[in-house]
Amino acid sequence: MSYRIGSFNLKNLGQTAMGKEHPRDLAKIAEIIRKENFDVVALQEVLSEGKALSLEQDSVKRSILYELGTSEWDFAWAHAESENDPRSEGYAFLWKKKRFRLPVAKLEDGTKRTFYPRICRLKRDLMTRKPYYARFVARGGPYFEIRLLCVHTHFTDRDQRRQELDNLLKEVYPQVEDRVYYKGRPSYTVILGDYNAELRRPFNTSGFYVPDKNEKNENIEEDITTANRWGGKRIKTVQYEKTTLKRKFNNESKDVDDSIYEGRGYANNYDHFSYDVDRFSGVRIYVRRIDAVRKYCGDDFETYFKTVSDHVPIVMTMGFK
Repeated sequence: MSYRIGSFNLKNLGQTAMGKEHPRDLAKIAEIIRKENFDVVALQEVLSEGKALSLEQDSVKRSILYELGTSEWDFAWAHAESENDPRSEGYAFLWKKKRFRLPVAKLEDGTKRTFYPRICRLKRDLMTRKPYYARFVARGGPYFEIRLLCVHTHFTDRDQRRQELDNLLKEVYPQVEDRVYYKGRPSYTVILGDYNAELRRPFNTSGFYVPDKNEKNENIEEDITTANRWGGKRIKTVQYEKTTLKRKFNNESKDVDDSIYEGRGYANNYDHFSYDVDRFSGVRIYVRRIDAVRKYCGDDFETYFKTVSDHVPIVMTMGFK
């Protein structure tokens, strides 16, 4: 049996996306999620308290969740608790009810408590945007739970981004993976999202590309080296296909080469998955980019950029015997 875990940056998806001035094709976004057969998908850059996911305005049911089917899908949203963020950026999870459920614990007094997705409580300086943490228990198959850390790391300051990635792998991941909630239930922890950092071949032992000394792209991360620096865990980061769309880039930051954003096509591979190689031993892992521009917009990059996102989704398939 296999499960499909997705990640999708939706580029400032807020309530304005439901209006007439800057409309986003919510039905198209839902179509991508449904047809790619995601069982759970982590979303980044979801604004306005996730209203584009679930809001019903003036009896007009127009939202991603409505398009997917409220009887079949559920969702959760949270503010990323980022300081100095006027957009109030948040994260979300969407999951199929027949494939996953949220964990429920029975307390000593006989009552039950559901573990809802939540923002990780971190020290202020660990992450600009705190990760969104969720636990999902599989239904009707292998007895296990998957723990997801949805992330969107810092972009403009390279040193800060490096530090965030290091903190994420060294501090946050081990705390989540090693936590015991229920004895006897196997768990698998995955970081997924927009890392704002590139992977390219050849990889070093952690899965991160080691660039040539003359490499100009400052967003390639060569500083995350061997896995044993993270408490002895062998954490592998994967998915090296480009996932962001080229566009006219108006950011004044000098941290990137603007020329890579001109024209049409793909620009960077910023979206990834990270997991503990030893913990996932025996689980078949297959990771790829969803070629959503070609499949759902007829290879029209401009239309996709305006109506869907500046990222395409990625998927990790976990196979169990």
